[in-house]
Formats: sequence, C-alpha cells, structure tokens
Amino acid sequence: MMDTGERSRYFQELTLNLRHEGLSVKPETKEGVLPVELDGRPLCRVAETGDVRYWKRDVLGDDRDKAKDRVVDIAKITAGYMRQMEAAPFLKDSGLTGDYRLLADFNGVVMAGHPTEYGVQFVTWEWIRERTGVYQGDYYGPGGGVESYIAAKQDFAVRSRLVLSSALFTTEQLTEVYRSISEALESVYPMTDERRKCLKSTAEQIETTVPDLAERVVLSIEKDIKSAEMLFPQDSGTQFI
Repeated sequence: MMDTGERSRYFQELTLNLRHEGLSVKPETKEGVLPVELDGRPLCRVAETGDVRYWKRDVLGDDRDKAKDRVVDIAKITAGYMRQMEAAPFLKDSGLTGDYRLLADFNGVVMAGHPTEYGVQFVTWEWIRERTGVYQGDYYGPGGGVESYIAAKQDFAVRSRLVLSSALFTTEQLTEVYRSISEALESVYPMTDERRKCLKSTAEQIETTVPDLAERVVLSIEKDIKSAEMLFPQDSGTQFI
C-alpha cells in the first residue's frame, strides 16, 4: 500500500499522462480512486495499485474499449516507474543540482528520473571522472506522456549496449510493416493458416506498441496518394485501399 504522499504523486503523474492522451481526469474520490472520462462520460477508475476498474456499459463500442485498454497500459507503466522513483537513490554528481533519482546504471551509462511540476523528466548520461560526474545527456519530457519513459529506457538500453540499435525498429518502420501486413491479410492470394495467424499476432503487437498508429497509417497513405498524383497527374484522384 502507498502512503498518502506516494499516492498523491502517482495520481498527479497519472493525471498528466492521461490528459496527454486527450482523456479527462476527475479529482481523487473518497474511495481513493481516480475517475477517468471520455467525451464527457465516465470511462473507468484507476486505483493506487495501477489496477483499472470499469463497468461494462461504460466501455461499450470500439473507441471506448480501446480508450480503456490505453488507460490500463498508461496506469501500469506510470505505476511502475513511479514505484522506481520512490525507491531509487539520489544520483550523486559533483556538478548536478536538483532532484535526480538513479533508475538504472550499466556499462558506464545511467538513466535518471527528475520530478517536476509538469511530470517526470527522464535523462540518460554517461559517467565521467571515475563516476563523479555525468555528461552527454539525452532528455525525455516532461509532458510527453509515458512515451518519454519508454523512449528513455530504449535510449539507455542502446547507449549501455544492452541492446543493439540495429535490433530496434522506429515508429515509422513499424507503421509501414503494419500497412504491409494489413495489405497481405486483405489480399486474395492464398495463405496458410499458420502464416495468417503469425501476421495477425504481429499486427496486434504493433498496435499495442505504437499508440497513434491509426493516425500514422492515414498519414502514410496520404503521402502515397500525393506521390501518385505527382507522378501521374492525369490520374489524379487515385484511391489507395
């Protein structure tokens, strides 16, 4: 169980992250939960543990069900790094001022969390001067939602060489892979059940990895249409499915 201060800090951070996604958040209730609304209607409630509670009637419809799933992801991620922040030691650096918590340290690279009124800022640095100083900081947030934390973790993994950069895909690459998979699944060409199942699971995984995937797909399609209109102006109005 969180104490009053920990719960307050978690709900404050969660509120910022949910509002970043366009959701409305009401003040904490007497029961100690955070009500979340979509389009002026109750959607769900988040407990201090990060668990999400909801009535089935409030999440009827694809848009509301997806919004609820997004709240679940955000609540879980936020709860995870806020627990880390509460338990982490202060980052000791001779030239660093302010409240920076040491979240990870490996192979000469550190990842720190810095609480601000606009949300937690995450930074990755490299140790210098026999671990008495840090330099070459990469900053994420505050105000970028849980994506700031995810990006900082990825940056730390690459900088510390826990993961090779060549093994990671950018959001642009994932968007195009998703489009290609969708086109393959919608084609009339024969496909084994095994391959279809594999492609579907890959598409679902990308959907959970890229929060604004739908918008990115639309933008990608629009770019293709504009490119086609430039190459074949006589066929302007070409439709891509």
